Amino acid sequence: MSTRVLRIFTIISVLGLALTACQPEVVEVIKEVPVEKIVEVEKIVEVTAVPEAQGPLKVVLSADPRSLDPTIDTIKTSLVIIFTMVEPLVKNQPDGSYAPWLAESWELIDPNRWRLHLKEGVQFHNGEAFNADTVAFSVDTFINTPGEARGWFSFLKGSEVVDEYTIDLITNNPTVSLPPTLAFLFAFPPEYYAEVGSDGFGENPVGTGPYQFKEWNRGVDLKVEVNPDYWGVMPTVEEIQFLWAAEASSRMAMLETGEAHITQKTPPQFISQIENNPDIRIETARSIRKVFLRLNPNEPPTDNPKVRQALNYAINVESIILNLFQGHAYGRDTGFILPGMECYDPDRLSRYTYDPEKAKQLLAEAGYPDGFEMDFWHTLNDQPLDKETSEAIAADLAKVGITVNLIGRESGAFYSKVGTERVSGAIYSASGPLFMTPLYHPLIEFQANMPYGHSADDRTDELTQLALQEFDSEKKCQILYDLEDYVMYEAATWVWLYHFEDVYGVSNQINWKARSDELLSFETASWAK
Repeated sequence: MSTRVLRIFTIISVLGLALTACQPEVVEVIKEVPVEKIVEVEKIVEVTAVPEAQGPLKVVLSADPRSLDPTIDTIKTSLVIIFTMVEPLVKNQPDGSYAPWLAESWELIDPNRWRLHLKEGVQFHNGEAFNADTVAFSVDTFINTPGEARGWFSFLKGSEVVDEYTIDLITNNPTVSLPPTLAFLFAFPPEYYAEVGSDGFGENPVGTGPYQFKEWNRGVDLKVEVNPDYWGVMPTVEEIQFLWAAEASSRMAMLETGEAHITQKTPPQFISQIENNPDIRIETARSIRKVFLRLNPNEPPTDNPKVRQALNYAINVESIILNLFQGHAYGRDTGFILPGMECYDPDRLSRYTYDPEKAKQLLAEAGYPDGFEMDFWHTLNDQPLDKETSEAIAADLAKVGITVNLIGRESGAFYSKVGTERVSGAIYSASGPLFMTPLYHPLIEFQANMPYGHSADDRTDELTQLALQEFDSEKKCQILYDLEDYVMYEAATWVWLYHFEDVYGVSNQINWKARSDELLSFETASWAK
């Protein structure tokens, strides 16, 4: 039988089975128009496809990791791989919340002390036991290893082991950052990590996760295989092969030729191509990753708040969503507290609107009636349509008299630059929380001592510290609302843009669903029957 005939026969068979065995589920759709993209919720139906030999699940990411040590490499594409092998104490959930994991429960026993009760009977891939000594070692590793992750735990003073499966985490000051921050406090095997160091662990990690390290051919692929002694639910996919392709067109070609089962960061222009191919499909999720511009509030011309406000009015975000992303994005953004997080209120903040005349008025009031020239730093192939979005923003700014010098850098050079220097002008930025707390962006973006604290000042530092130390939920939320109001309208140190819709290309040979946090869980993936 020819491939074409077989394909048609398979499609007809699948449709016939679906029509006779399934009834459509009625789902209410909530619509926000005209700005917000309409979200359609569909019933999840497992894909039935022609069985093939089940080799490794092939996942193509946009960039290969620098290291598999999460104290060193915190980029989401690297964490996708790390999370298969190395587990945190708390685990983020698809709905934006967090849940117990290696830490089964916790309580605050005094203002500066959290007590964790750990899961028993867990072993690392090399046979080392997971216990309170493990967590004490891991805490010391995170707070003493130079790197971005170290700053996230600056509130931790240390730990004290209570018994084999109980440990106290001691903070410098009362803080509500625990327990959600524990979603990034990974468990390291003390003996192995001490023997090989961060560099060795980054090349060959040992964790407690559902998969264990197999091999890494740098620049080619990385393989993990199922952990036969996993303490949790065993995955049905026995091996995963991670590959990398920076260009979206390359990822698309690999999906179409069967070289890949899952590809990330699919640009809108490829969606119809995928939808017209019966062997592959798209899977989408509304991303928690927000896109915005960081502005330097300490150097002209962006040192004037009226200039920063003008930039918010000058950019046609809705046009970018509709024309560049073909509707596959969500906006306009309304703050740093995300759906699912404590304190989230979708009706509290109003959006900036596209109003070039108001932008010109504010520029004139700021002393720039004829506009000005500024640098605009952006990534290349790091986020979907990053270059194209930056060019569209530059075109909008030109309409109000602002000349933009576009400076595009590959991701490594870009983050090295903007993470270590307070560059002038505007910085294209895309941030997705690693722990699900409304304090994530205040901690990362609005404290002066942080690498990306471009937008920090005395007021943001003060409000962030007040929120960190407030255990009354209502009072804490009000402090965060005050901070959100300040950074969005008064200080206006960001240009608020949109949230991505994460679009994945997926082979019909695999059952798999996308998450909102880009972490690509594989525990529930299965081969199609």
